[in-house]
Amino acid sequence: MKNFWKKIFPYVMFAAAWVLILATFLLEERITERLSIVLFMLGGVLLGFGAVGIALSRIRMSSEQQKEYERGEHDERNVAIREKAAMSSWYWTLYMLWAAFMVIQIFVGGLWGVAVSVVIVLHCTFYMINIHRWNKKM
Repeated sequence: MKNFWKKIFPYVMFAAAWVLILATFLLEERITERLSIVLFMLGGVLLGFGAVGIALSRIRMSSEQQKEYERGEHDERNVAIREKAAMSSWYWTLYMLWAAFMVIQIFVGGLWGVAVSVVIVLHCTFYMINIHRWNKKM
């Protein structure tokens, strides 16, 4: 049953995306602009995930290719490379968030400043949680 849902879920997301987008066009005048934007956004996200899921489900590999892929996924060198890339991206996104924080504090302030502050704190919190989680695994 679990395998069935794994196979059918991308198609359900893809269909739901088109239903949301079509509903937004049909209800154009009867709904608010914000709701219209939210429906379009959800439709776009579901469309992307559904299309990628369908494309990935169509990829077929031989058993030898699958073994090689799994070996590459768990290879210590590849794991170390991914960890270094993750740390580097974490630092760059943190700098980017701090830059956005400073720009918003200087030019806008108010609620947007609070929102960006919350995002920065969440970013750092997720980092700490992941460090703790990975330390327990190793």
